[in-house]
Amino acid sequence: MLLLKKLHKWLSLLVGLQLLLWLGTGLYFNLMDHEKASGNQYRQRPAEAQLDINKLVEPKLILSKAKQVVSIKQISLLAQPYYLLTHTKGLYSHFKNEYSLVDAYTAEPAIIDEAMARKLAQSSYKGQGRVISATELSPPYEDIPREQNEVWQVNYADEVNTSVYVDAGSGRIVKHSNDDKRFVDIFFMLHFMDYGTEGSFNNAQIIVFAIFTLFFSLTGFIWTIELAFNGQYKVTFSNNKRKLALFDKEQKSLGEFDVTTKTNLLDGLVEHDIALPSNCGGGGTCGQCRVRLDGKVKVTSADHAHFTDEQLQQGFRLACQHDAMEAEKLALIDTLVTNKAKKYLLELTHSEFVSPFIKELRFKPVGDENIKFKAGAHMRFHIPPAKGISIPSRLPDAFKRYWHDIECLEYEHQACSRNYSLANGNGQIEDGANELVFTVKIQNAPNKTVLPGVGSSYICNLEVGETIEAVGPIESFFAKELSNKPMMFIGAGSGMAPLKSLIEEQLNLLHKGRKVNRDIYFFYGARTEEDLLYKEDFFNLSRKKANFHYYPILSKPPEGWSGAKGYIQDILASNIDNICQLKGIEFYLCGPAQMMSETINLLKTKNVDASNIAFDEFN
Repeated sequence: MLLLKKLHKWLSLLVGLQLLLWLGTGLYFNLMDHEKASGNQYRQRPAEAQLDINKLVEPKLILSKAKQVVSIKQISLLAQPYYLLTHTKGLYSHFKNEYSLVDAYTAEPAIIDEAMARKLAQSSYKGQGRVISATELSPPYEDIPREQNEVWQVNYADEVNTSVYVDAGSGRIVKHSNDDKRFVDIFFMLHFMDYGTEGSFNNAQIIVFAIFTLFFSLTGFIWTIELAFNGQYKVTFSNNKRKLALFDKEQKSLGEFDVTTKTNLLDGLVEHDIALPSNCGGGGTCGQCRVRLDGKVKVTSADHAHFTDEQLQQGFRLACQHDAMEAEKLALIDTLVTNKAKKYLLELTHSEFVSPFIKELRFKPVGDENIKFKAGAHMRFHIPPAKGISIPSRLPDAFKRYWHDIECLEYEHQACSRNYSLANGNGQIEDGANELVFTVKIQNAPNKTVLPGVGSSYICNLEVGETIEAVGPIESFFAKELSNKPMMFIGAGSGMAPLKSLIEEQLNLLHKGRKVNRDIYFFYGARTEEDLLYKEDFFNLSRKKANFHYYPILSKPPEGWSGAKGYIQDILASNIDNICQLKGIEFYLCGPAQMMSETINLLKTKNVDASNIAFDEFN
């Protein structure tokens, strides 16, 4: 069933795109100027010959001198009578035909040469343009894709670039075409799926598309039957709401929410600023929107595809497959939270902008507990329901220009939880300082319909002395122990926090007498020089430590910038082979998803062992 759903999803994309093309091109056909669309603005009927019957040669005489003839016909070309002899006849005039011409008065053979082709074209043309070229062509032709006979193309210098096509055998005016007609032909190609320019709607593309559409309909029908058997179609006559109790993985209550009974749980949580991961649009194919419900809630085929029988008995379900009518309690699943994590009440001791959009926040645990953790760990903050604002308070004057284009919005948000990495350099609270350090990027709202980052806005607007609950430290991203391999750290933006922690941990270990002298390479990408976090600190470390190498990279550098320019993944692709031998290096990545994805793909192409690549998916 999962394969069927994936097939239905991709077929829906194909069918949907072609339906949009049909609607768009159909609308154009209704609105277009049909006279211009024909290409015949400057076409006229050629003058007919005035016959002198007494001068006509008898057809019998012509036939006696000609090779095998299928038919003979008297025609008029350039106001003169000719006999058209057909030696090979196709079903239609544009099919392959073989002709010869004979002067009807003299019985002399006539040939359509360039001079005659120009005259024939001119006889059907009433515009003011002059002939600029006449060329004999063989099929296929862009303007007349169905034509299978050789033609003369006579081009005119007018405002629409008219071309007149003359049959090279019979002198027949095949077609007038111009820029208006060529533009219309593009829409006909899209509308009739004539991508092979056959000049016909009876083509292979339409046949294949019809088969795909049939499969699309069948898969949709089967899916509909499956949903009906699972009871997912309910007839309701009102749009009622009910209370849904929400919990995190540790069964900590996140409050109760009003959710619409007709809405699936995935969409219902979005209404309260809780966005579960999903990239299939709620189709149940990606399996990312995992939650935990009452084990008695029905099991869909999508649930079966993504969970084991044991997990299903425990209540694991996909939020997109169930609505609020089915559940009274819902627990979010966070696989990064471990049983070792502990809840703390943290007090803010310091809050400072270190770039236009990133703040360094320092907390101490209430009660002065000594918290130990591995460098690279993070903590999970519980954000309470509150009112928020899209522009941070206490914004330094030097950074205000970066926020001019961001609209000031006031909003309310529900309770949620967010993860933030620790930036402590020695991997634990410093003796005497008793602080936890975080670098948090304030996520902006792209428009009024989307809230800014609820967690980052809340935590970065806390006043010194205020408190917040957090769970952790959660150790899911850390350096390998007892390793002497060189290390390469690659990051951007607020991905700085865990990398800074890991780098300083390794350098401190060297200071404590560790014998292994590991080379450390740090590539950090930012937009502008003001976005380079802790720039002076890392430059100083690179001067003091011979084994530490710092490479800042700017995508929008100022004039005079002497460092690398561009995106970090592109710089790595061009230079990584020249920096060091890749075999045996440990890689640690943290930053935007695209940067990490492209960098990991690069490392795979360089045959770097997957066991030597660690990354922190902070977004």
